[in-house]
Amino acid sequence: MRFDNWEKLLNDYLSQVGPFEWGANDCCLFAANGVLAMTGEDYAKPYRGYKTAKGALSKLKDIGVDGVATKALGEPKPPTLAKRGDVVSFESGDGLALGLCIGAKIAAVGQDGLIMLPMNQALQAWSV
Repeated sequence: MRFDNWEKLLNDYLSQVGPFEWGANDCCLFAANGVLAMTGEDYAKPYRGYKTAKGALSKLKDIGVDGVATKALGEPKPPTLAKRGDVVSFESGDGLALGLCIGAKIAAVGQDGLIMLPMNQALQAWSV
C-alpha cells in the first residue's frame, strides 16, 4: 500500500504543512493528504470541495470523522498498536480530529501549521 520511500515522502509532506484551512488543510484533509503522499491513494476525493466549517459538516454529517477513516482504511485498532504513518483520532477543542502517528507523537494541523501532541492522546488508529 505504501510507496517504498514512504518515510521520506511523509517527512517531505510534514515539512510543508501550512495553517489550518477548511477544505484545504483541515484535520481530515491533513490526514488524507498524508496518506496520499505515502500511498498515492486519495481517500478523501469524495469529501473534497467544501470551503467552510458548515461545508465540512455537510460532507461528514452521515459518517463523521472516524467514519471517514474507517471507510477509507478499514476497522480501527487500539492506538497503542499505531505505527509511524498510521492515521489516528484524538479529541481537539472542537471535537474529534484526525492526525498522523509519527512515533511517540501525533502530527496534526493547527491554526498556525503543524502541531505535535503526545500519542497518549490518541483514541483510535487506522493502518495505512
